[in-house]
Formats: sequence, structure tokens, C-alpha cells
Amino acid sequence: MAARVPYLDRTQVEPEIQSVYDTLQKASGRVLNFYRLMAHHARSLPPFLGWYPKLREGPLDLKLRYLAYVRASQLNRCRYCVTHNSAAGRRAGVSKEQFDALADYRTSPLFSELERLVIRYAEEMTARVQVEAALVETLRQHLAPEALVQLTLTIAAANFTNRFNEALGTELEFDETRRG
Repeated sequence: MAARVPYLDRTQVEPEIQSVYDTLQKASGRVLNFYRLMAHHARSLPPFLGWYPKLREGPLDLKLRYLAYVRASQLNRCRYCVTHNSAAGRRAGVSKEQFDALADYRTSPLFSELERLVIRYAEEMTARVQVEAALVETLRQHLAPEALVQLTLTIAAANFTNRFNEALGTELEFDETRRG
């Protein structure tokens, strides 16, 4: 599927957003298509970029963050978010085998008890919205309040980005098959 609105290049955005593009280009070598679409509502891009990276900061283990993010993205069938967050999760130490086994996390020996709880939490937040109180209480036995809130924000952000990208048909910036 092609994007449902055009991607905005640097020459098509106002100077404040050009500066944002320059910062993104310098930091990662590219401006993701997600941001090139969000730039249509330019006033949202800088605050989003001020907030979104903060979700990686805090006591929550990044591996748990990416297991939850990718599972939510799988459930939402957001190939864009699965691809980008699996790559980031691999850099954070999540194995390819774990990502491949996410759908079978309940029975797979690749996951710890805490990882299973986190993945279940991501599933409940994504598919049901309402989360069982017992699950939250069990997570509280493993995670400090700040880590639990960080996890919850991460899953909520995953659902936000999944829905944005799926609604607008965001395309991957590269062809996965060529990257091996």
C-alpha cells in the first residue's frame, strides 16, 4: 500500500521543521517516513519528538520495552512499527528467536516469567484496552511504579504509532529483502 498522503521532504516544510529534519538526519542518517507524514501537522512534530524518546529512559529494561512494543505492533498488524522496533530491540539485546516466538510466548521456553507478564499486559492493553486488575497487581510485584508506568506509556505509544501508520499507509524506508 502506498502512503495515503504525500511524504514531506525538507524543502516542503517550514524552517522550524527543517531544523527538526536536520536533527533527525544528523542523529540517525535519515528522516523516517513516520515523521515525514506527521510534518503535515507541523506543530505536533517537535512536542512528539521531545516526548517519545523519553519512553526509553527510566528503570524499565529496554528488552521488556521492545517485547511489549513489538507484540502490540504485531497485534495491530503494523509492519512498519514491527520492523523498526524489532531492529531497535535487537540492538537492545532481544534475540531474533524471541521476536519470532512472541505469538507463542505463553509456552515458549525463550521467555522469563516477567517477560510473559509484560507481553500479556501489552496484549490486553492492545486487544481489550481493559486490563485485568490481577495482572497489574502481579506486575507490581516485579516492577516499581515508575517502571510500570513507563511500560504502560510505551504500550500506549505503540498503539498510537501503529494506528497512525496503518491509517496513513506509512511505507518502510527500505526494502527488507535487500537488507538480508
